[in-house]
Amino acid sequence: MKTEILNIASPFNAEAVEQASASLKAMPGVQDVLFIDTPLSLHARLGDAAPTRAELVAVLAKAGVTLEEERHPHAHGNCCGGCGS
Repeated sequence: MKTEILNIASPFNAEAVEQASASLKAMPGVQDVLFIDTPLSLHARLGDAAPTRAELVAVLAKAGVTLEEERHPHAHGNCCGGCGS
């Protein structure tokens, strides 16, 4: 199992986030979705037959949820070692 963290851009629409969460939960391979308000993010717990990050992002976009640009911790040598790269 892995967790995909999707950082939501401010400002956000709570109804859109709820709709997106429900849509994500309905996807095969998505076991749970948790909305975190500090920092604004959705955490999707994924099983074996999980959708790709691009598929998750597309569902959020369709619901009207805008994400922050993806952060690349390795670009500045800030690796925590958690991803195995």
